[in-house]
Amino acid sequence: MRGKIRKTVKMRKTVKKNFRNGINYFVSELGVYVGAERTRLTNGEYLNSIQVEIDKLTQAMNDFKGNNNPQLKGYIAEVWHTYTLNINAAANRSTERASMVNSNKLGSVDVTTCWGEDYSLKYYKNGASSAMAQGHPLEWAYQRYIHSLKDKSNIPSRRDFLLMNGIDPNTDMMLGMYEGQARLIPSDQIKDAIAALDKQISKELNNLNNPDREKIAKILQDVRSKLTDHISSPIGDQSMPLTENDAKVIATLSKEGKFDPKRYDITVAKQADRIYIFKNILNAGLSAAWISALIKMLPHIYSLIKNMVSDGKMREEDLLNIGKSGLSGGLQGFVLGTITASITTYAEMGELGDALKALSMSESFAPAVSTIAVFACQAIYDSYKLTIGKISEEEFAIKTERNLYIASGSIAGGLSLQFILGVPVLAYAIGSFIGSILGGLIFTTKEHIMMSLCIKGGYTVFGLVKQDYSLPKDVCKKLGFDVYGISDYEYEKYTMEKYDNEKYKFEHYKKETIDAIILKRGVISCRRIGYTL
Repeated sequence: MRGKIRKTVKMRKTVKKNFRNGINYFVSELGVYVGAERTRLTNGEYLNSIQVEIDKLTQAMNDFKGNNNPQLKGYIAEVWHTYTLNINAAANRSTERASMVNSNKLGSVDVTTCWGEDYSLKYYKNGASSAMAQGHPLEWAYQRYIHSLKDKSNIPSRRDFLLMNGIDPNTDMMLGMYEGQARLIPSDQIKDAIAALDKQISKELNNLNNPDREKIAKILQDVRSKLTDHISSPIGDQSMPLTENDAKVIATLSKEGKFDPKRYDITVAKQADRIYIFKNILNAGLSAAWISALIKMLPHIYSLIKNMVSDGKMREEDLLNIGKSGLSGGLQGFVLGTITASITTYAEMGELGDALKALSMSESFAPAVSTIAVFACQAIYDSYKLTIGKISEEEFAIKTERNLYIASGSIAGGLSLQFILGVPVLAYAIGSFIGSILGGLIFTTKEHIMMSLCIKGGYTVFGLVKQDYSLPKDVCKKLGFDVYGISDYEYEKYTMEKYDNEKYKFEHYKKETIDAIILKRGVISCRRIGYTL
């Protein structure tokens, strides 16, 4: 009867211990999860805005598939500068954007911007050609048009030519075709273009016999002052410079529908603002820290209030426990929160592979990562204790298995309730709490059933349970065997002889009996079965 009572008490203690382990695991995970989820949403939205612009660039480039235009590199440049500016603006969390005009009208803008600046793009074979193409007057366009006509009998007047192109007929024909626009050319041609412009400007200014040459010089001077190899917004957003050769290569890829932005380091990871991302990760760690600290302190705060009500005074010990629990919880939450937020963010950036990048967009990713992080850190801590000899191999195995059950229950319960209720953080927290406790109870039940079977049948469960057939020390002593132990050794003490009067003593009759010792098999240590009294 006593054995059954002891077994019941022991079982209750084990259940209570594993119930507490489930709660402790939930407490460790909750702050980490909240921090990770906050970062996933904050950084996720930011990184997704960059990815959207990258996808637009890729789509626009590959839309040229099958295009056989020999001058396609000029259109490629328009797409490149428009969308790389937008990508950089998204990375800078800026609202500035550029867009293509897609017009073939005389002197039309190639790329326009929301801040009111327009760009003319020329991607010719060398710097001189690109620069001079930016400096043609309207008269040049008119002469080119009439020379292209096959029927010379019906040549329009200059006024009619301007009207045909939607330009005020009173406009000076010596006005630059791209007047008021920034002049964008290949990045590798800037130096040669400036040299060619300086030379031509000097030549035009020295030709005093023709007044129109001075106007040409002014147009070229305007080109030189507005010459650039990228689009730039007033707040610093910039497109990526593009060489003439790269434009040709991209044109070839686009014709085949094989343009890949990764080839030019246009990825979320490369374009994102690392400082901004790090700040969000740090904030996630701080969020996890204060949540974990608060939850760890709550039981001790309750004890403080309870003792104050009963004793009427505040105990120093209670205050010390609150401080210690808050410090340990905050430190653990900050470390795990920062690690989890970093993993989540780097997965969203694609640094951990395309598979994890796709998974990072789901609501279940942050809970999974936070659960794994807490489980891994606990395993590392237990490994350290095993290394220094504080726990045995059997204890390490059982702790790891127990934590795995609790972690599985936590994430299963959290995700299930979140799916049912549709409330991301609160539903997951409640479900995780219930799942952690159930995971601990399931492990306890499983362990009890397994050990009972091992006691009765002598099973070892593939070596997980040790069977010890040696006799207990108490049994050996009762059988008369010498049992050596340091604690049993006693020194002989010297005693003074005393004189005692002799007294008559009765001899008592003792019956001879047989001392029977009944041994049972039971759990004698962590997953070790042996004989017990």
